[in-house]
Amino acid sequence: MKFLLPLHPMKFKVLLSLLTFWLLMTFAVTPPKIDKDKDANKLLKDVSKKYKAYKSLKADFTMTNEPADEKSKKTSEKGSLTSKGNSFKLVFGGQEIFCNGKHIWTYTPETNECVKDNYNPNASKGINPSKIFSIWEKGFLYISDGNYKKGNMNIAKIKLTPTDKSVPYFLMNLEVDQTAKTLQSMKVSFKAGNKQTYQIVSQTPNINIADNEFEFDVTKYKGVELIDLTGKKSKQ
Repeated sequence: MKFLLPLHPMKFKVLLSLLTFWLLMTFAVTPPKIDKDKDANKLLKDVSKKYKAYKSLKADFTMTNEPADEKSKKTSEKGSLTSKGNSFKLVFGGQEIFCNGKHIWTYTPETNECVKDNYNPNASKGINPSKIFSIWEKGFLYISDGNYKKGNMNIAKIKLTPTDKSVPYFLMNLEVDQTAKTLQSMKVSFKAGNKQTYQIVSQTPNINIADNEFEFDVTKYKGVELIDLTGKKSKQ
């Protein structure tokens, strides 16, 4: 359950599951050979164009984790992501993460602590949640994998493999609404054997949201301890 965030102990729980994919194990897995095809290329370009036209986006999702051990139970968790330009807010895994493109705050309600750090989008090989709806644009080979009907939607399936073989996953399966040109789900297969499926429950574009909503406001969290890794530590 779990982006391109700097690793910190308080963030570890979220970063292992959601949109960031940090796993320490790497096993020898040979991905299927996948090339770019014209149909998949055109559809993904149309999807990217649509999302880039949005000024902002709020998406609710569920993440289902399938452990490598078949005897272990699947687990599911709900989350929400709001993005605007390079800023985002993620509520997931018992944490609230704010990023204004310059700084990132990770708030844990259980301990009433918030860690503030400088934001470096290139700090890891994770997935930046603000780019989750255009992740396929760089670093992937892809191919169409068939179509099917889901309610009133015509769903196109697309397989993606990363060109960077050092990342902890080896395959992504996307499902796209061919008519609306919107991402519906993404299934990530990890080298460690587990799989994570992100199902988009709802997505609302062009919501009105102020820039300061992507910054942690200590005045709204009584008694919170702010751990400032940019140079200071304070308690409000």
